[in-house]
Amino acid sequence: MSKVEETTREYAAAYAAHDVERVMKRYAKDAVVTDPYYPEPLRGHDAIRQDLRDVFRAFPDLTFRITEIFEKDDRTGASEFELRGTHSGPLATPMGEVPATGKRLDMVGFTLARLDEGGLIREEKRFYDTAGVMRQLGLMPEPADAMEMARH
Repeated sequence: MSKVEETTREYAAAYAAHDVERVMKRYAKDAVVTDPYYPEPLRGHDAIRQDLRDVFRAFPDLTFRITEIFEKDDRTGASEFELRGTHSGPLATPMGEVPATGKRLDMVGFTLARLDEGGLIREEKRFYDTAGVMRQLGLMPEPADAMEMARH
């Protein structure tokens, strides 16, 4: 098994178990995570750890599954993932906290990762449909609803 696949599978198992500290063991201390949810990259363990805690608090029943792993070489790869859960806890956002909506989230995304020499994630870029997430949680109108509202 390649280093990319090993790191990805270990990360996925820890994330699926909601084990924040076990997930953090897959990141280099100075890791940088770019996520469309945040206006600035998450830098270092403290920021990444807080992101994980916030997600697991907002979605305590969250499930996570890797569906594909793509490798460029032993230190660069990408993965496709699925997230599912119920927004039953407060969700921290860059603009403030959003109370639980009770709505279901069903999301597919991709992650591009670059590993350091020891196989830890040094750089991660996440890609997913943020507008789709907002619509599923009832925080943004569906496109047809938005068009109807604009007409009035």
